[in-house]
Order: sequence, then C-alpha cells, then structure tokens
Amino acid sequence: MVWAGALIVLITFAAILKNLEARMVLILSGAAMALIAGIAGVEGCFDGAMQAFISQLINESLVPTICACMGFSAVMEYTKCSSNLVYLLTRPLQKVRFAVVPGAILITWLINIVVMSAAGCAATVGTLLVPMMLGLGVHPATAAACILIGTWGNVMNPGQSFNVQVGELASMTGLEVVSSFTVVAVIALAASIVLLSVIDITMVKKGNKQGAAYAAEPGSADREAVKSAPVKINYFKALIPATPIIFLLLGNAGVLPNFDITVWMLSCSVLGLLLDVRHVQDGVKQFFNGVGNSYRDIITLMAAASVFTFGMNAVGLTGALVDVMKNSTAIARLGAGFGPFIIAALSGSGNAAAIAFNTSITPHAADLGYAVEAMGSVAQIAAAIGRSASPVAGVTIICAKMAGVSPMDVVKRSILPMLAAVLIFMFMLM
Repeated sequence: MVWAGALIVLITFAAILKNLEARMVLILSGAAMALIAGIAGVEGCFDGAMQAFISQLINESLVPTICACMGFSAVMEYTKCSSNLVYLLTRPLQKVRFAVVPGAILITWLINIVVMSAAGCAATVGTLLVPMMLGLGVHPATAAACILIGTWGNVMNPGQSFNVQVGELASMTGLEVVSSFTVVAVIALAASIVLLSVIDITMVKKGNKQGAAYAAEPGSADREAVKSAPVKINYFKALIPATPIIFLLLGNAGVLPNFDITVWMLSCSVLGLLLDVRHVQDGVKQFFNGVGNSYRDIITLMAAASVFTFGMNAVGLTGALVDVMKNSTAIARLGAGFGPFIIAALSGSGNAAAIAFNTSITPHAADLGYAVEAMGSVAQIAAAIGRSASPVAGVTIICAKMAGVSPMDVVKRSILPMLAAVLIFMFMLM
C-alpha cells in the first residue's frame, strides 16, 4: 500500500505542475488511496474521505476568518483605500533615487499584507510604482522584479489562510503564528532587497542600458498612472487598510478589547463601506464577492487537500514519511522548504503543495524535533516565495506586462533573492 500511495503522490504533483485543476487532482488522488486502503482491509475509508472533505467546508475556525479577511481586502480595493495608501507610501520615493528599488519592494510587501491577493496587489501597486521607476531610470525588468519580490508580504497577515491553518494545528492564534517568524521575515526581506540591488547593478554593468534611455520619454503607462493618481491623498482612507492589524495588536496589548481578527476585519470592512455611503450597496456586493472568492479558491482547496491527506494516512504513507524524516532532520527541513518552493516556482502556485504538507506532515512536527508553527510557517512561506520565482505565475505575467518585458527577464532578477529568502526561513526557523 505504501508504495502505491507514493506513486499516486508523485503523479499528483506531476499533474499539479502541468497546471491541471488542483482540487480535482487532490480529490481523485485521495479517493484512489482511500480505495486502495479499503480493498486492503482498512475500515471506514470511504466515509472517512467524505467526512474529511465536509469538515473543512464547515471548519469553524478557518472559514469565518479567511472569508472575513478576503472580504475586507475586496472592500479596501473597491473604496480606493489601498490605492490611497500606495500613493502615500510612494510619494517620498520620487525624491530619493537610491531608495527607489528598496522602497518599491518594501511598499509592495507592506501593501500585500492588507491586499492579500498577489495579482491584486501587483496591479494596485504597479500601476503607480512601475512607471515612476522607469521615469527615474530603473531598468524595466528590475522595476517588475521589485513588485514581484514584494508579493509574499501577505504571509504577515494574521488572518491569512495559511496562518490560520497553522495556528489551528499549533493551538495558537494567527497573530502568535506571525509573531513567531516576524524577525526572520524582516531579515529575509532585507536580504532579498540587497540581492536584487546587487543583481541590478551587475546586469547594468554587463550591458543593460539604464538611466536616461528610460527616463527620457514617459510611456502610456506613465500617463495612465498620472491620470489615476488622486489630486489629493485622503489620509483617512490611507489609514483604513492597516486598522484591523493595529486594533488586533492594541487588543493583544490590553488597550482595546481583545477581539479575534475576524471581528476586526468585519468591523473595519463596515468602516470602509461608510466612507462612501452613496455606493455602499455596491461596496457590500464587493465584500461578498471577496467572501465568495475566498470560499471558492481557498476553502475548497483546503477541503480537497484534506481528502488527499486522508488517503495518505489510510495507505500508511504519512507514517512512513514521518519515520524517514525522524532519521534525518535535514530531510524534514528540505521537505518543508524546498518542496513547496520548487512546486510553486514550476507551476506558478504552491498553495496545493503547502496545504498538503501542512495537513499531512506538519501535525507530526514534534516527532521530528520541530515546533508545529515553525514547520508549518516554513512550508507556507516557501510556497509564497516560490511563486515570486515562477515565470508562469499570474502575478509574474502581470508585473512583466506592466514593465514591457518578458516574464523570464523578471525571474532572472527575482530567483536568487527568493532562494536566499527561503534558505533564511529554513535555517532560522527550523
């Protein structure tokens, strides 16, 4: 049974790399392993697989938090609160040329904490930052790479789906999970900023022209950015995207009531909607679109992964993998980091791999000598970082299109910074 399960798992990830529908692949693979186990005499396989699927669809700790966070993010985009925050953070960069590349990465990373969709964040931030960087003489591929590298910032949101999942496994809140890797995340971000700056300088010296050639003639993207920029920044709107996390931190410190992140996300969504009462009905629709999208894209993927995980357990594959990892902590570390990273880099999405790892292997982290929150965080962050090193990821294509370069040119600049970031997480957290 174990070898049959191992073969099915290999086929599963090969299918995901081919960009087949991940939920279909995970459900079919999990069902196949459950069927093999049932034929071999393991009882309750069919019912167990179905219950594993259903339990994730109605998970009381995961579903409300994830849906509320994605609904809030949708409201922030609709009300232009996130755009105002971008304009506010971007304004100082126009006066300090040497800070443009580090500043662009940092701004994108910070915005991605509240605008959690990588593609949505890239579109929001890139509309202004890419034309500005081109106008200041930054190479187009570097400008695109700045945005791409910053799109793993959503791992810092306590309500992000993977933080909620890891928190459930480790009996921690999402804020506690994020707190456990915040210092490492800052170090990894700083390392990626330094590396991209060095790579850009090196490539320029090798013959990529930079400077006046890109600053001389603003293109259509520049003109669109100028048209879309507000005449005056609404500072109150710019503050709203950060309020749930601010309130959560103040609640944790005892200054405000210590409500769950879900409560703050819902409350601040209402606050955002009230900023434009004339269009509040459309805003409410956008909130529920965000909720629906999160259920469709995230919750159902977790449910499908739970069937896959059940199948692995049923055929004894999970136990066999844990036994192998017990004999080598290096294998466990590499599996948590490079597994999701490589799959994300090759397929453009590491969500399925990260979820499968965190539902099958991470619960056994203590047996492997690691903390559950550490192993789970490395797996999910490695997947997010790997996406920023993928030429086929949707966010990479968006960034490349905005800068007028090929996705491969962008990844040539992002791959080393992203490798450095995942190594830092692997060796500092585990």
